[in-house]
This record gives sequence, structure tokens and C-alpha cells, in this order.
Amino acid sequence: MKGAGAEQKDVAAGTQNLNGSGPDAEVRSRLDAVWELANDALFAVSLDGIIVAWNRAAERIYGYPAQTIIGKPLSLLVPEDRRHELETTITSIARGATIEHFETIRLRSDGVPIDVSLSIAPTRDEKGRVTSALAVARDITAIKQALRQAEVSSVKLSEREAMLRRALLALRKSLEETKSTQLHLVQAAKLESIGRLAAGVAHEVKNPLAVILFAIDYLAETVQRPDANMVGALNDAREAVLRADSVIRGLLEFSTATELTVSKEDVNSLLQKALLLVRHALTKSHIFVVEEFASDLPPVMLDRTKIEQVFVNLMINAVDAMPSGGTLIVRSRREQLKEPGPDVGYRRSDPFRVGQTVIVIEIEDTGTGIDEATRSRLFDPFFTTKPPGRGTGLGLAVCKPIVALHGGTIRIGNREGGGGARATVIFQSIRP
Repeated sequence: MKGAGAEQKDVAAGTQNLNGSGPDAEVRSRLDAVWELANDALFAVSLDGIIVAWNRAAERIYGYPAQTIIGKPLSLLVPEDRRHELETTITSIARGATIEHFETIRLRSDGVPIDVSLSIAPTRDEKGRVTSALAVARDITAIKQALRQAEVSSVKLSEREAMLRRALLALRKSLEETKSTQLHLVQAAKLESIGRLAAGVAHEVKNPLAVILFAIDYLAETVQRPDANMVGALNDAREAVLRADSVIRGLLEFSTATELTVSKEDVNSLLQKALLLVRHALTKSHIFVVEEFASDLPPVMLDRTKIEQVFVNLMINAVDAMPSGGTLIVRSRREQLKEPGPDVGYRRSDPFRVGQTVIVIEIEDTGTGIDEATRSRLFDPFFTTKPPGRGTGLGLAVCKPIVALHGGTIRIGNREGGGGARATVIFQSIRP
């Protein structure tokens, strides 16, 4: 093998070309110019890893003058954690392989790492044997830094975009909650105003009605030998007064629906009490009762009197829907809400949250069911489908605000598969 100095001279001058034949003087001059004027680092390395040629661009990129680095091992330029690349590369070149655009890290003379793109080809002697390697190294540090900065900027942009998206979602959620709160406040204000009006009207009318009823009873007892027309008129008047008194009682109940006195209550016991209160109506209408009460219900914070009133109203409606008899099904159960649905979601404004445990009460009848036009007006005050004298239209109107004040919901619809109506009341259970 030639000495390092001789091999440097041959490679730098282009006297040892890849085809094994020496170029003429003109070609030698051109190769010298390319070697010295190239912007990329050009250097030659022997198969034992010694640097034998080094151009000006290599001096600029790596910081080593040619007279200092020639004759030194190439490992001076390779970081410790990348020494395996050196052995692998020399082995491949010795076998005649060519390496193109291999991106890696090398060291400057001051120890500063730089990013480079390497292309390496074998050089051969006259007999075609590989004697050394010619390397072209391009400094891509600035490009790599720009890419890394772009990546960091992209990550920051993605993070800020995600933050903005979360902020927008939070803003939308807050807006929805604000709207919901405003609606609740407006509804509460309306109920309070209606309640005050109802209470005022009820108290103003109740006393005159009592006087009229007393007068009717007095006339019925004092008039001697009244004729049939007078008896009929007095009976009609009495029924009208009692009807008006029923409406007044409904108004008073409606006006007090905003006031609660709550305590821990067992829903099953309230349902049983409500059934006792309507037992006469059940017997009179030949209605069979089916009780399906869960035995593991946790207590619920309720106003006992008002919730009994709600259950009684719902049961009376069910009884009235079965004038020729039928079956009243009263059911209670504990349920964990597993997915969004009516009144169930993930927002704080939703009555119930997904994952929450609730108490569900269902009161079903086997009547004719409810048509769509009626369903949309069920909770309107004074709306009723019962014959004159059979209802005030205030029962369900009272039920809804009472249940809402307990943080619950009430829905009325038809049973699955038809054949009757179902009222569903849901309350939050007390956490164990």
C-alpha cells in the first residue's frame, strides 16, 4: 500500500481514477479544480480508516487543516455512540458497495456535533481492487435545525390548537349552561308569579264560596216542601260550588309547589302510602294492582307530603284512564345511567349525568294510551281530557314543578308495544 502522503497526492490530483487508468494533464487540472473549489467536504480514507486526502471545504466544515488531519484516523470525526457506523461503512466499501445520502452526526475539531449527509464510493487500482474510499460530506446542520424548529413549532401549534379547541368547547358548554340556567330562572320566576297569583285568587274566592255553600245548605234545610225544580237547582248549585272549591284547592297546591321540606325517604313506602290513599278508587273501578318494588333502593331526599301528592295524582290519572277496569302497575328500581339520553348527558346543566345512580319510578295503566296532541299539553295548567266535573287540569301541572324542585324529572308517554300509558319519575339517590 502507498504511504499516506503519496495516496493523498494521487487522490487529490485525480491520478488514481475509478477505472484504473491515469488521466492526462488536462483532466488532472480539472479534477484539481473540482477538488479544491467544491462546496462539499471531499476526503479520502484508506481501508484501515486513515484519512489520506482532505479538501478546503472539509477544512471549513470540520475545522481541521489538511496538514493536521491527514494521516489521522477517521474516528476523530465520529461520536462515541456512532463508532459502529464507521466499521460497518468501511466493510461495505471494501466489498465494493456505494453509500448515498446517509444522514448522520459527526464532530468538528472543537467537539461541536454537526449533521452531515454522506455519500461514499470505493476507489480502485489498475487491477480493479478497492484500495480506499472517497467521501462527499454535506453540512446539513442548518437544515436539520430548521426542521427541528419547524417540528417544535408544529407541536406548539398543535398544542395551542388543542387548547383553543378545548377553550371553545368550554365556552360553548358555559354558554349552554348559562342559557339553561337563565331558562330555569325564568321558569322559576314564572312559577313563582303564577303561584302568588293563584294563592291570591284562591284565598279571595275560597271564603265567598264557603258562604255560598252555607247558604245552599241552609236553604235546603229550611225551605218546607220544596218542589222538584228547587231541589234540582239547589243540588246543581251545590255541585258547582264543590267544583269551584276543588279548583281552589288545586290552585293552593300549585301555589305551594315551590316550597319543600325534605328528609331521607324510602320511595317504596311513599308508593305504598299513595296506593292506600287511592284504594277506594281502585276498588270502585275494579282495577288490579301489580307491585314491582326493588328491595335494594337507597334513600332519597324528598318532601314526603308533596311526593305522595305526586304519586297519588299519577295513580288517579291511571285509574281514570281505565273506567271499565284494568291493571295498575307500580314499579321502582335502582339504575345506573350508562349512556346519554333524554335528560341524561355529560354537562353540568343536564338533570342527570352518565354514570350516575338514580331511582326510577314507573306507574303504568292498561287504558287506551295518550295521543300526540294530548301528550304535548299534559303539564299545562287547567288542561284535562276528563269529562266536566271529573278533573281540574291542575294535577299534572302541580306534579312537574314538585319533581323538578327535587332535582328529578317526570315523563309521560305510552307503554312499549301500546296498550296504556306510563308515567316515569326519576330522582337522584343519596350517595352511600
